[in-house]
Amino acid sequence: MIKHILFDCDGVLIDTEIVAAEVVSGWLNSEGVDINIETFITEYTGKTFSDILQLIKDQGQLAPDLEVRESVKYMDEAIRSNMRPIQGVESMLANIPVTSSMVSNSAKDYVLEAIELLKAQSIFEERVFSAEMVAKGKPDPGVYLLALEALGLSKNEVLVIEDSSAGVAASVAAGLRTVGFLGGSHVRYGHGDKLLKLGAAELVNDHEELKSYLNTL
Repeated sequence: MIKHILFDCDGVLIDTEIVAAEVVSGWLNSEGVDINIETFITEYTGKTFSDILQLIKDQGQLAPDLEVRESVKYMDEAIRSNMRPIQGVESMLANIPVTSSMVSNSAKDYVLEAIELLKAQSIFEERVFSAEMVAKGKPDPGVYLLALEALGLSKNEVLVIEDSSAGVAASVAAGLRTVGFLGGSHVRYGHGDKLLKLGAAELVNDHEELKSYLNTL
């Protein structure tokens, strides 16, 4: 029986994945990395900015002495200034039949800002689990395992809503039933098939479908 929903933040509740793709790919271009928005969406959406920069450094495309923390701070500030809810999210959140938490690769203070933007403090309260709380972010399952432990719930009592390949890989690796969400503006043709191959149990196209799905729990 499902007693609790674990929501990803970016790309599920807040439509910032496309903004992130624009900001980070633009910054990478300025550093001499040949990457466009579509490639960024395909290869990096859902990963932490620190992990993305480290991966590209490891490929030899960024200077080895690049200060990752300062670069990430710039990207984070640019994205925070462009936060916007995904269409229909307010109605979906108002009709959740069980308690909920946020499980995100973003920093905790960013997620709390998103909750405030959504006016969803009474829904999530302080139940926020961030990649900065564990050794590795998604696609590692650590942040989901942390959430389970902190909430005192078993795997079969939890449902995950994720939009990215990294997120679905993380939740499935944690042994959690996962619904793939396709309502973000960054989602491209064929993305749902990728999520199903990674282990998503079902797909929903928008928040109206998600609201109907959750009401069947």
